[in-house]
Amino acid sequence: MKKTIKINYMDFGRYSDPEKEFFTPFLRQKYNVVISDKPDYIFYTLGGNTHHTFPGIRIFWTGENVVPNFNYCDYALGFQHMTFEDRYHRLPLWRMCLPDLEKAIRKSVGRSDKSLLQRGFCATVISNARQTDGRREEAFRKLSVYKPVASGGRWQNNVGGAVKDKIAFQSRYKFALAFENTYAPGYTTEKILQAFASDCVPIYYGDPRVSEDFNPDAFINAHDFQTIDQLVDFVQKIDRDDALYLKMMRAPVFKNGKLPDDLTDEALLRFFEPIFDAPLEQARRRFFAKPYQDIDYENLKMRDVKAMIKAVGHKQIKRLNVFSKRK
Repeated sequence: MKKTIKINYMDFGRYSDPEKEFFTPFLRQKYNVVISDKPDYIFYTLGGNTHHTFPGIRIFWTGENVVPNFNYCDYALGFQHMTFEDRYHRLPLWRMCLPDLEKAIRKSVGRSDKSLLQRGFCATVISNARQTDGRREEAFRKLSVYKPVASGGRWQNNVGGAVKDKIAFQSRYKFALAFENTYAPGYTTEKILQAFASDCVPIYYGDPRVSEDFNPDAFINAHDFQTIDQLVDFVQKIDRDDALYLKMMRAPVFKNGKLPDDLTDEALLRFFEPIFDAPLEQARRRFFAKPYQDIDYENLKMRDVKAMIKAVGHKQIKRLNVFSKRK
């Protein structure tokens, strides 16, 4: 008999479906998971503040470049390479993109050398145009001098509009430019994985420790070069040498052809077992004995508004004093 656990999700956004969130089907491998309006455990993220007063076990997860605050949560899952007793497990966003992961593992399977080589040069799909980094723009511009880079997102779009299917679009090209929006050790999103899933050689920049997750023989790591010019020169070298390109294209996504040990299903289940197998009072790790608000956003906003009103008031009074003295 599987143990029954009552869970729910908070602040995952209005379109979140608790039955389809990653953790629900994953935990059902071992537990009878019930999505409850009165849960004992919640998963929460950065989409709101409703988790603040939840009295039960709080498990924080983020797909953003944010460090967990263990004053607010009992447990956390994130990008960082760190340890914190039994309260943290590394789970980068790409590991949760299961359809893309399956495609990436099978990259280039069933495709002939000829079909891989007879494609366009390079593609990219950048949707968040507000967070383009200077290095990404420089790489795009300098690669485009060598050969046109097809941009299928809203940023620098040159294919007649934003594409609907990123994987299908990128699969028509040999390389995919996969630069993160922000950069930090361990912060690896779906970008490199989707490049692999598109049967491309990723040109990656972001996580300086990315080669600990992925096979360095299977992609071009911009961190290996001191300048973007050196990176572009290397891409040109691979593009012009069919044997080198195919060697990189046929290399497995992961070293030794398997996921890193700490990112396997077994490792994640080992993290969850002390949480869900223990009595609730033992599973609690926060240091506060009663429900609390970790950040009172409304009061902070009102404090800022009151401060502005006060500052404007002082300014007006000062002007009146100066005016009265002149009289």
